[in-house]
Amino acid sequence: MDVAVEIKKYNNSLFKEKVNRIYFADAFCQYLIPDKKELEKTYKTAKDNEIQFTLNTPYVTDAGIKHLLENIELIYKYEETFEVVFNDWGVFYEVKKRFPKIKQILGRLLTKQRTDPNSYAIITNSQKTSHENGVTIKKVPETLYKHFQSSVINDNIFQDFLIENNINRVEIEYLAWDMDLRLPDAVKASVYYPYAHITTTRNCGLLNMTYSACNKMCNEIIIKYDGEDMLFPYYAVGNTVYYKVKDMAKLGQYRCIDRIVFNDLEAFHNFGEIK
Repeated sequence: MDVAVEIKKYNNSLFKEKVNRIYFADAFCQYLIPDKKELEKTYKTAKDNEIQFTLNTPYVTDAGIKHLLENIELIYKYEETFEVVFNDWGVFYEVKKRFPKIKQILGRLLTKQRTDPNSYAIITNSQKTSHENGVTIKKVPETLYKHFQSSVINDNIFQDFLIENNINRVEIEYLAWDMDLRLPDAVKASVYYPYAHITTTRNCGLLNMTYSACNKMCNEIIIKYDGEDMLFPYYAVGNTVYYKVKDMAKLGQYRCIDRIVFNDLEAFHNFGEIK
């Protein structure tokens, strides 16, 4: 199993760890695209320590893609075949056209998983019944559970498209229920741990409420919401909401997963304790 760690800013201490690969930058917010100086420093330090490098990229506006392509060009001068995770089909198109040797990876926003863990009670028909205020909980079709297990990456036509475009890796979340993964041998999967994204939006709450410029406050503040009947708390980090995976007990049953991307250093340090 390949082991990677995701970081969003330069972290010198990480390069002393036993890690095969780093994922650098944020995958969901264009305001967190790193500047060239920090990107180059991170890339060079990784290579000096014989650590492989993958660049995360978010969905972007016209302004964001200009900045993004400048960053990719910077690393392309050092290494033409490094990995780029894309979460925007426009980014995929531009990278393929300008930097054809780059290894592009389908990001989590485009694998289209249904990830909200608090849907579990609904899709398994295990909600608590309530007759208060005349509300009756209706049963959902059993096929809905199968729908939540799967995603677009199981579609044969979509798989053919991936292979034809040399997209040989997809990024996925570790769901709160059994996953249905049916990838061809030519396509492998990376799974994130312990935080899995649920949803994201172009602007975070701070920008929406204040109309101010981004001050990267999300690097310092995490908002946790834990309702009384929630199976999993929600964690809001900037413009994206996550949940924390409780364990990966069934990871071994998914043959196509050959890489774990740790997005929490404590979890990485406890890697040997994952059950």
